[in-house]
Amino acid sequence: MRTTRKTKRLAPITDEEFELVNENNKDLIDDFLIYCESIDRSPKTIEQYRSDLRIWMVWIKDNLRNKDFIDIQKRDVVKFQNWCIKEEMSPARIRGLRSAASSLSNYIENMMDDIAPDFRNIINKIPAPTLTPVREKTVLTDEQVEKLLDDLVKMGKIQQACFVAVLAASGMRKSEIIQCDVDWFVGDDVVIYEGMYVSPEIRTKGSGKLGKPLKKFVIQGIVDEYLELWIKEREKLGITNEALFVIKRKGKWGRIKDSTVDSWMDLFSKLTGEICYAHAFRHYSASFLRRNSVSVDVIRDFFGHNDSATTEIYIDIEASENLKGMLDFLDEDE
Repeated sequence: MRTTRKTKRLAPITDEEFELVNENNKDLIDDFLIYCESIDRSPKTIEQYRSDLRIWMVWIKDNLRNKDFIDIQKRDVVKFQNWCIKEEMSPARIRGLRSAASSLSNYIENMMDDIAPDFRNIINKIPAPTLTPVREKTVLTDEQVEKLLDDLVKMGKIQQACFVAVLAASGMRKSEIIQCDVDWFVGDDVVIYEGMYVSPEIRTKGSGKLGKPLKKFVIQGIVDEYLELWIKEREKLGITNEALFVIKRKGKWGRIKDSTVDSWMDLFSKLTGEICYAHAFRHYSASFLRRNSVSVDVIRDFFGHNDSATTEIYIDIEASENLKGMLDFLDEDE
């Protein structure tokens, strides 16, 4: 039974560690983050840059005599990457750290040419580690999802059952499902198209503070049974908050947060015996649709992807399933 996804994570840099960093490098990070704000990078991206660059600067302090970032050489990048590998960071994590340093280098090259006219971005001159999966992907079956829904209802966890149903019926990301409001599904302003609830445009993954605005689709046939149960339960509990999924804090109902979703996923993992996380249901939704003969291009539009190649990442079905019914047209011609 697998109930946790294990990836070794480096402990965050403490303020005490960062305090000893070269002042020029501290100022460089501050200036770069201000620049990121000015070109409308999302708050989450800026915070990730801050975290990753603090790791770089503390490493430079500890291993390169605290020299200026502007003075790093290719061999320094190699040493940093080798240190990351010894710290058992995943290839994806190392690439993330490289990306932060590369973005900072681009800033120096393009915006600080008066101070460092000879500076060039050398990060990408060093080959990155090959991407390999370090965590086993969870592929939920129809039977597992149905049993999870039944178990949650039997336990009286109606809200969580509705949450699973919406995830399965939409493939929303964690940050998207948190934004669900009751009036997407109930009331005079509900929009339904081709058997799907249609949300107003919401903030999704993408560049800028507002991300990529998209409408989300939720399949009625999957969600209605559990939505009806949850709406009735909300009425019993006297919940009037506009958010569909809520948690009580200091006596008041408010919209759930990431931590709420993580807690619920722990429960789902225990009930299914599988490692559950929001993206596992995104994979389930894409695979469910493809298994039921929905084309990849249509699933792409359902998810709001820019290209079908991204969509295909989420489809986890055997080749034999994909080929099922391929030649049905021959029977129709007889």
